[in-house]
Amino acid sequence: MIIFLRLVSIILLCGAGYLCYELKDYKLAIFVCAGFITGIMFTLSYVLDVSRKLKAYKRELEKSSISTDESDSKVKVLESKIEVLEKALKDALNK
Repeated sequence: MIIFLRLVSIILLCGAGYLCYELKDYKLAIFVCAGFITGIMFTLSYVLDVSRKLKAYKRELEKSSISTDESDSKVKVLESKIEVLEKALKDALNK
């Protein structure tokens, strides 16, 4: 989709440039190019902002994943300790 939009924008820019060339209106050609560059700048700023937010979200997901893994391992360690203590208690009561 992005490639299609880029091609359309390039075709529109070339068409506008050709029209300005045929009309011999160089001020309009400069205005069209300035508008195109301004559009690229606005779009680029939006894309960079979305990219920054996406990276922050990925870092947050990684942190929560790591904490979940740590919690799971802590639970397993505690369960094994409980089993050992239960076995020791049974052995102590049987003696």
